[in-house]
Amino acid sequence: MSNGLNSLFNVIEAISEKTSKIVSLLIFVVMVTTTVEVVGRYVFNHPTAWVWPINRQIFGVFILFAGIYAMSKEDHIKVEIFYDHFSPKMKRIARWIAMVSFLSFIVALILQGSRMGWNSLIVREKLTGAFPIPLYPLKLLIPIAAFLFLLEGIVVFLRENNK
Repeated sequence: MSNGLNSLFNVIEAISEKTSKIVSLLIFVVMVTTTVEVVGRYVFNHPTAWVWPINRQIFGVFILFAGIYAMSKEDHIKVEIFYDHFSPKMKRIARWIAMVSFLSFIVALILQGSRMGWNSLIVREKLTGAFPIPLYPLKLLIPIAAFLFLLEGIVVFLRENNK
């Protein structure tokens, strides 16, 4: 692999790792807001209207970037009980099948997520109910995270095939 391409791969992986580590801190926000809800509900008999809608959005962002981080560390689930017994040629075929499946899913996610995010932004979509927070920031983040996921998937695939 050329030095320029390897440098590009390193930049993509650094972006994936840094954003994922920053976003991972959101789990503490979820923990604190959940604690506020539990204490408010059971100690003061005063439940909140805002905790669960906020937590769902925060957790959605957390999950988007958790997938990217797992991909960068090659920690996604593999059926190694079969894969380890494959011949090198069969392993290469399995990697290509996995890559085609990944590309089909992630490209659809980018395209559909972009359309949904744009439409949500245009109408300034909000959550219905007692606490109408905006939904469009999360929906706009989906195609951005999916694009980063796509880049990371390509990096992992190319590095794996050059071993």
